[in-house]
Amino acid sequence: MASLYRKKNSPFWFIQFIDADGTRRNRSTGFRADNQAETVRARTLRAQTEAKELNRNAGEINGSSWDIWVTQYLERHCESPSTLQRYLGNWQWLAFWLQERHLHSPRAITYRNALDYIEWRTTYKKRTGKTVGRNTAIMELKMLAMIMGEAVRLGHAEANPLVSLKLRRDKAAKKPELTDKEVAEIREALKEEPEWMQIAFDISLHTGCRLRETHLPLACIDFKEDKITFPSPKGGEERAFSVPMPTALRSLFERLRKTKRKFTLEFPFQPSRRWQQFFIKIKKTHLTFHCLRVTYVNRLRRAGVPREAAMRLVNHSSELVHQIYQQEKVEDVVQYRDAVQFPA
Repeated sequence: MASLYRKKNSPFWFIQFIDADGTRRNRSTGFRADNQAETVRARTLRAQTEAKELNRNAGEINGSSWDIWVTQYLERHCESPSTLQRYLGNWQWLAFWLQERHLHSPRAITYRNALDYIEWRTTYKKRTGKTVGRNTAIMELKMLAMIMGEAVRLGHAEANPLVSLKLRRDKAAKKPELTDKEVAEIREALKEEPEWMQIAFDISLHTGCRLRETHLPLACIDFKEDKITFPSPKGGEERAFSVPMPTALRSLFERLRKTKRKFTLEFPFQPSRRWQQFFIKIKKTHLTFHCLRVTYVNRLRRAGVPREAAMRLVNHSSELVHQIYQQEKVEDVVQYRDAVQFPA
């Protein structure tokens, strides 16, 4: 399998892969490891290379193997490198399954295959010994359905048997909200961790932004207007949005500006994994970094912020998505205990 690695005295990502003739090769990607955007591109290159490795023996379809036209289709379909990286990651697992099941042509795909994939994917143990949930398998199958639609358009199949999967998803576990005590405990524990984690925690705690959005160009922080612009949120550059700068963050941003850095922080390799390890270390495995977003949304509601304004502050375009984050507790509605009165 293709993999990325660093060399001691080089700023670039290197990639190790197996060539078409079976030779193991190593070469520089040309993408810098200290730049988040270039790191995303390096991971995308790794995913593309690994997809080709998995599909090299998957057979031919009308003269074109799966990896050639599928990869080209995903590159056309995905607008941002991060989305392409995620799709290629999903395709790696689909391609592995197609190869293992000898499904060398889209014409061989049936609805029964979809049911087989769910069982195969949720029982297949990775090197870590872990498996994935049913919802992950269904999400990947939906991507296969999308790919099959392209196969029909290209003439590689007569019909798409996955056009309407109608598969039941498991109810997603709700991410918990942080208590004041947990916030204080995490702050204390972060004193022993790298600075980027402390900065990411503070920015997300006071804005509700996602982990990758904490990597902010300092040029996007307007100290005169007291405004923060998130230039590359989820959904891409066209979803860029601005929010008032929280007073609690001003001193942090002023300190960072004095260091002459370009960004608020620089991520290491697999920052989400680093946070997962952190929560394991402090024995709070029920928490994730995304709990900060849940916490912010719920505290906005308790502060009486109108839903429209709250959605604007966290860049939620869907009321349905926003409602998922809201978790009313008994104490939140106790003031309405006697709101309805009847004559004695």
